[in-house]
Amino acid sequence: MRETSRSTSAGDILVQDNRPDEDVLDEVYRKYRSSHPFLPVTHFIDHSTMGAEALVALGLGHRVMDWISHHPVRAYEAPSTGISIPSAWKEAMGRKECHGDWLRHFESELNGNPFRDVLASWVGRFAHDAGAVLFHGLIRTAHAARALQHKDTPLRRGELARGLALWAIGIKSPPPNNLPNREAGLDPTTEIMRCARAGAATFITKSTIPNLHLVTGPMAYMMIAQDLAPSVHGVAAAAFRRTHAKAIVRIESEKDEGLSGPVPGLDQSHLEALAEKSNAHPVKLTEAALRAYQATQDKLFLKAAGKVQNYGLWRAIVG
Repeated sequence: MRETSRSTSAGDILVQDNRPDEDVLDEVYRKYRSSHPFLPVTHFIDHSTMGAEALVALGLGHRVMDWISHHPVRAYEAPSTGISIPSAWKEAMGRKECHGDWLRHFESELNGNPFRDVLASWVGRFAHDAGAVLFHGLIRTAHAARALQHKDTPLRRGELARGLALWAIGIKSPPPNNLPNREAGLDPTTEIMRCARAGAATFITKSTIPNLHLVTGPMAYMMIAQDLAPSVHGVAAAAFRRTHAKAIVRIESEKDEGLSGPVPGLDQSHLEALAEKSNAHPVKLTEAALRAYQATQDKLFLKAAGKVQNYGLWRAIVG
């Protein structure tokens, strides 16, 4: 991709309140509501719904139906044990065999309560393991919640239920009894953004799938932060300090190569090119990095976004 020293304004790229083709997401969620959340062979997470919502956020809703045509629906019946989630939710955490139990519970809760109340209640219980399933429980939850922030529909509530259920079965430990310590004088959401920045620097230096999620994970949390209690931010910040520990040490102790060099130019043609890729990771990283740049004006995020504009490089990343 051609690079330029001219900075790019994320405000000129990201869609804010009136997202074009917003209604396409209901078609996406209808299509994948009973699809397998894990991919065959690799057993990694299916990104179909997350990638579609990120495309809408980038103003590419008109490309979504073509994009998802490359992502097949695979029949799935979530396993259940009959466990009562309201009374035994801690025992059901981290258990794939309880996936159906979690799904039914969240569908029921979301059917009768404001989605923000359900989100706030359960993210508070899950935030200590924000990195579960390589952040994808959080990420799918956040994309669904943002879709609901734009339009509240039953299909979007169903997608939020699927995101929360995915997060629940990936969590490895119960929530802590006490609030974690945090750095004196540093706001937890500032800490989370600092983790995203460390992730961006790490991805620029070594462009791998796990390192990509060091950006998309914390930026997913920032999608829903406004609906959560301040105490939850502290729990989440502590979780991200753990998942990003190596990245934070690296950016604080070394002169990172990502801090120098030209800033890539990003325009509508680059975004349209993202929709040509069937893989969701370039779309998700670009959207998250542009949102982080918009919040901080830190060009390191633009450099991270630029990494996935190069198709040859991206093929090397995904293999």
